[in-house]
Amino acid sequence: MYKNLMLAFGAVLSLTGCVSEVSEFIGESEPAHISQAENLEGTENLKVQVNLGLGSLEVTRGDAEKLFDLDIDYDGKNDKPKIRFTRDGSSALLRIELEGKKGSGWLQEDNRIILELSPEVELAACFVTGVGENQVDLTGLKVGSLEVVNGVGHAEIHMDEVNRAKCGPVKVTNGIGHLEMTGIGNYGFSDFAFTGGIGDSTLDYSGTWDVIGDIEIKVGLGSLEVDIPEELGVRIRTSKSFLSNIQMPGFSQVGNEYLSGNIDETEKKIVISLNTGIGGVSFVHR
Repeated sequence: MYKNLMLAFGAVLSLTGCVSEVSEFIGESEPAHISQAENLEGTENLKVQVNLGLGSLEVTRGDAEKLFDLDIDYDGKNDKPKIRFTRDGSSALLRIELEGKKGSGWLQEDNRIILELSPEVELAACFVTGVGENQVDLTGLKVGSLEVVNGVGHAEIHMDEVNRAKCGPVKVTNGIGHLEMTGIGNYGFSDFAFTGGIGDSTLDYSGTWDVIGDIEIKVGLGSLEVDIPEELGVRIRTSKSFLSNIQMPGFSQVGNEYLSGNIDETEKKIVISLNTGIGGVSFVHR
């Protein structure tokens, strides 16, 4: 609550030409940096959890022989990252927390987490982001499970090649911010769940679809665009509010289901369970 009030107050001051007063009100910043890396050393499974309240997050593929390589820039006067790393046999845990309290990371300039992960370890990953620009590129990694929670910021999640691991659940939540996810068909997930709040989101279901799992989409007040490759047959089962706005050009309706025009012709078919509130959802089959 305190952080939200401070952000709102800062925005008001900037509009009234009082930006010079903001730094005094929220506290001057002192740039600081932390680096940490661990070698692979036979680790086969890594549980990685990142919780970033304010700032930017960048996740990419790193050196195969390094379990992870971590760099954090932060406001040393007002904040302090919490890093926990443990290893137990062939499994390891990495937990990173950077709250962004007392107004640190103003304009998202102070706080930044850059995390490179080994392509040789299977990941159980959870990324929680707040205010900021976030890039999660999982291309070339072994993703066993994934959870992404995007709060107020902008998040882009990529998987541009076939997942190198057997994948369990993938769970994505977008709150007030903007979220784009591409290459969803490359994960090979057992089940995929998306929940959208007030923000706007784009889900791109391109990929190889070597494994076809369950898909559930829930949208509240926000907007969602779903891009589906034309070579996939699509069956959408809906449960919608009378205020819902669903656009499905090229689909035919049979009861509470919508079917793509190629549903009887394609080898690969996906089934989507769709639950909408008063938000808008559009499906593009191309």
